[in-house]
Amino acid sequence: MRYSKRYVILTAILLVTFLAKLNTWNDEYADVTAFRGAQLQDEVFYPLKARSINEEGLVQLTVGEETYGVKDGVMLGDHMQVMASLPFVQDFFGCSASLYENQKISLDYGDTNYTFYINSMDAKRGEKAIALDVMPELHEGQAYLSLQDLCREFGCEYSYDEINYQATITGDVRKGVLPKSYDLRQKERVSAVRNQKNTSTCWAQAALSALESTLLPEEKTAFDTNRMIEHNAYQVDSSLGGNYMMAVSYLVSWMGPDKDGTKTVDKHVQEVHFYNSDDIDEIKWAVYQHGGVSTSIYANVSTSNLSKSSYYNKKKNAYCYKGTEKPNHDVVIIGWDDQYSASNFTGKVPGNGAFICQNSWGATFGENGVFYVSYYDTNIGEQAVSYVRAENIDNYDTIYQSDLCGWVGQVGYNKEKIHAANIYEAQADEKIESAGFYALGKNTTYQLYVVTDYRNTASLASRVEVARGTLADAGYYTIPFDHAYSVKEGEKFAIVVVLSTPGMNHPMAIEYAKDALTKHVTISDGEGYISNNGLDWESVEDTAKGNLCLKAYGKKVEQP
Repeated sequence: MRYSKRYVILTAILLVTFLAKLNTWNDEYADVTAFRGAQLQDEVFYPLKARSINEEGLVQLTVGEETYGVKDGVMLGDHMQVMASLPFVQDFFGCSASLYENQKISLDYGDTNYTFYINSMDAKRGEKAIALDVMPELHEGQAYLSLQDLCREFGCEYSYDEINYQATITGDVRKGVLPKSYDLRQKERVSAVRNQKNTSTCWAQAALSALESTLLPEEKTAFDTNRMIEHNAYQVDSSLGGNYMMAVSYLVSWMGPDKDGTKTVDKHVQEVHFYNSDDIDEIKWAVYQHGGVSTSIYANVSTSNLSKSSYYNKKKNAYCYKGTEKPNHDVVIIGWDDQYSASNFTGKVPGNGAFICQNSWGATFGENGVFYVSYYDTNIGEQAVSYVRAENIDNYDTIYQSDLCGWVGQVGYNKEKIHAANIYEAQADEKIESAGFYALGKNTTYQLYVVTDYRNTASLASRVEVARGTLADAGYYTIPFDHAYSVKEGEKFAIVVVLSTPGMNHPMAIEYAKDALTKHVTISDGEGYISNNGLDWESVEDTAKGNLCLKAYGKKVEQP
C-alpha cells in the first residue's frame, strides 16, 4: 500500500510538470502565430495547402456521371476555391478563351464578350462591370477562372463542399453557340502573311501559319518554313510540292517547328485534328477555340493573284470554285461570315456565307493577304488541319517512333477493330508516360497497354492497360497513361493499342513507300505487329511493308 501511494504521488507531480510545460509551449506558439500575422493564412498557408491538395489529386468536379480533376484542368486555387483552366473552360462551356500578355483574359460566349484580369476582381460583360467572388489566377503559364463565377454567369447550378474539396454542377449546362461571324484578326490571333513567291510550298506556309495562330495571342513567334521544306523526312525536291500530311508528320515527329534562323525545335506538337468539307461547323469551332485551320482548295490560277480566274471576284476578294478538280493549294481559315452575300461571288452560288482565309501570296493579294471563300466551294474544308496542342519542349525527354513520314496508308482486317503493337528499346532508364497515334475517323475508341519487359510476341499477352477513351475527331493524339511505367536502358518495351473506328475497315495508320513523295520511306527502323484478335500477331513490316504510326513518350529517371 505504501508503494502504491508513493507511486500515485509521483505520477501526479510528473503530470503537473508536463501540463505546465505544455502551457508554456502553447503560449510560445501563440506568440509566434501572432507575430506572423493573420494575413499569412491567406497569402502563404492557403496556396501551400492548395498545392498539396492538388498534388494529392483530392479536388474533384462532378457533373452528372462525369468527374474531373487536376489532369483535366480543374484545380484548387490559391484562395481555396475550385478553378478551371482556359482549355477546360472552352470545352466545357462551349466558348473561346485567350490569355493576353499573362494578364488579360478575353472570353467569347456566343455573341457576348467577357474580360477578366489575373489577380484582380475587375471584370466586364461587354462594357458592363460584373462582380467576382474569386480572382482569376495564373499557374505555370496557364490561366484559371473560378467555376463559381462562371456558373453564375452561364446559368449553371454550382455547389462546393469545402471540407472534401468536391465541387458539383447540376442542371443543364448551357453551352455557348457559334456567333454568326468571327474574325481572328480582331482577336490578335493571326500571324504575319507569308509570301511563297513562285515556289510550290503553300503546304508548309499554311501549316506554320495555322500553328502560329494556335499559339497566339499568348506566344508571338515566326517559324522557319525553309526548315520544314528542306529537312522533312520525305526528302523530295521542293518543286514536287507537298501536302498537309507532310506538314503534320514533320511536326508530330518533333523534327520542327524551328524559329526563324535558330535551327532548334521550339515546340512539341502533341495533338492535331482533321476535318473535311462536310465539317463546316466543326471547322468553325476549331477556329473559334484553337486558332487558324489550314485547308486545301483548288486555285484556278493563270496568274499568281487569281486576277484572271473566272471564279474570283477581285473587287470583293471573293472566290468560289464549283468544278471537279482536286485541291492544289493550301490556305488558312481564320474566320467566317454567315451573312457574306452570295452576290459577291462570280457565277451562281446557292447561298450566303464564306470562310475568311489567309493566303500565302503576300500582303498585296486580296485584302492585305486575305480573301473570302464560299461555303459552297467544292474543296473548302478538305484536308483541313487544326493544330490543337503544342507544348514546351521540356514536356518529355524522349520520343520513340518509327514513322517519320506519318500517316501514308492504313491497315486492318476488313472490320472496324484492330490490335497493334510497336516495340522499342529504351535509350536510358526512363519512365514511359504517354503514347501517340492517329484516329482515322470520328468517334474512335481506344485502349492503350504497356509491356515493360518485352521478349517476343508472347510477351504481349501480359500487357497492362494504361488508358482508354473515345476521340470525337479524326487526328493525331497524345494520350497520357494512368501513371508512368519504368523501363531500363537497353531493354525492350511494347506499346499496344486497340482501335475501333466506326465505318472504317482499315483503322490503323502506317507509313510505307506509296508514290514519288514517299519513295524514301524506310521500314528498317521499326518493329511492329498487328492482330485480328489480340492473340495471334503478324509483322506489319512483312505483311504491309510499312511501319506502324504508334509513338511513345518518356522522361529520363534522374540519377541520385
